[in-house]
Amino acid sequence: MFLRLLILSLFISVFTSCDFISPKNSSLQYSTALDTVVDYTTVDVYPLFHECNNCDTNEKQNLCFENELIKKLESSMNKHNLKASRPFKETIYADLLVDSSGNISLIKLQSTSKIKEEIPTFDSIFKYTIAHLPTLIQPSIKRGIPVKTQFKLPVVVSVNE
Repeated sequence: MFLRLLILSLFISVFTSCDFISPKNSSLQYSTALDTVVDYTTVDVYPLFHECNNCDTNEKQNLCFENELIKKLESSMNKHNLKASRPFKETIYADLLVDSSGNISLIKLQSTSKIKEEIPTFDSIFKYTIAHLPTLIQPSIKRGIPVKTQFKLPVVVSVNE
């Protein structure tokens, strides 16, 4: 009688145990866990100007975007013919935001006291230049969805005599 009770209890515990009903690491659970992890520091596709359409890799797209942005900023800033009382070279940082529509806006400009002293209108001219940049043909893309992207752009301000 005791042996039957022992066998019956073992039989019930073996067939009702969770380990035998469902596997420990199912591939569905693993792929779902991987799918929910999102890296917010990178994008799948960088924002593009018209000139960057022919870039095939992410690195080339990023480099093309940065170079085109610098060219457009430089040509626009050079039109203003800024003057200073003495030559200098300073680096400032501009935090730029590219929204999901492809518009570029200035979040913050970290100017130096030397630039503010020598060229007091620099900040307003730079803000105007950013506001009048052409719209991108494509914003950043993450998992097939257009997303906002923020960049910290170093800007070298060099004034010669």
